[in-house]
Amino acid sequence: MPNTDRLTDAQREAIDALTSAPQYAGASKLRIFMRLPAKHKAAYFREHFLVPCIAAVIAIALCTFVIVRIASPRERPALYAAVVDSSLPLGEAAKLEQSTEHELGADVIVDDYFDTTKDGISKLQTMISSEQIDVVIAPRTVFKELASYGYFSNLHEALPAAEYGQLHAYTQDFRGFDDSQLADDVDDSGSGRGAAEPYGLKLERAGEWHRHADGSDALVGIVANTKQQANAQRFIDYLYH
Repeated sequence: MPNTDRLTDAQREAIDALTSAPQYAGASKLRIFMRLPAKHKAAYFREHFLVPCIAAVIAIALCTFVIVRIASPRERPALYAAVVDSSLPLGEAAKLEQSTEHELGADVIVDDYFDTTKDGISKLQTMISSEQIDVVIAPRTVFKELASYGYFSNLHEALPAAEYGQLHAYTQDFRGFDDSQLADDVDDSGSGRGAAEPYGLKLERAGEWHRHADGSDALVGIVANTKQQANAQRFIDYLYH
């Protein structure tokens, strides 16, 4: 009678495989990858390394983009003109921008997205405070409000004497900002308490302006903290030529 208790060679191999430690037990994924036969490497890489590698590449690309943007900020235009409350008809801001760029030979932005019925005033205040705007074109009521905050330069001082002499007839005085006489009341403000000065120029006689707008009561003024005063002067001169 054959001995049925004796294991076959195949059974012994199966038991040895089950009881022996895995070939790569305790090894890191990278070490396992390096030891795998070439035909298994691709599948192992896709399963264990592909997603982390893609995530790392994306993270590096984003960091590089942020660093480059911080190190190389966008160059400021030679002139930024804010046009308030549709002082220009639709599409005319782009035409004025193009013609002014040709005149100045430099980058110009004529931005007519300032609507005071929405967030136009706060947008103006923020951009003026951060020295992004050089000139403002606005209807008289809005211009008066902005002048009262002290946002404009006295044109008698901001324009060359010859240019001011030619345009003096078109200037308009507004009361500016003066907090020198205020009490300690936190609700008190210096808006509109300054002396009346020629902060605005009426555009009703400005030839270049009327190529783009008609019947407007708009005024133009130079922002007090502009670093582009020479270009602002040239822009005003261009509007009236």
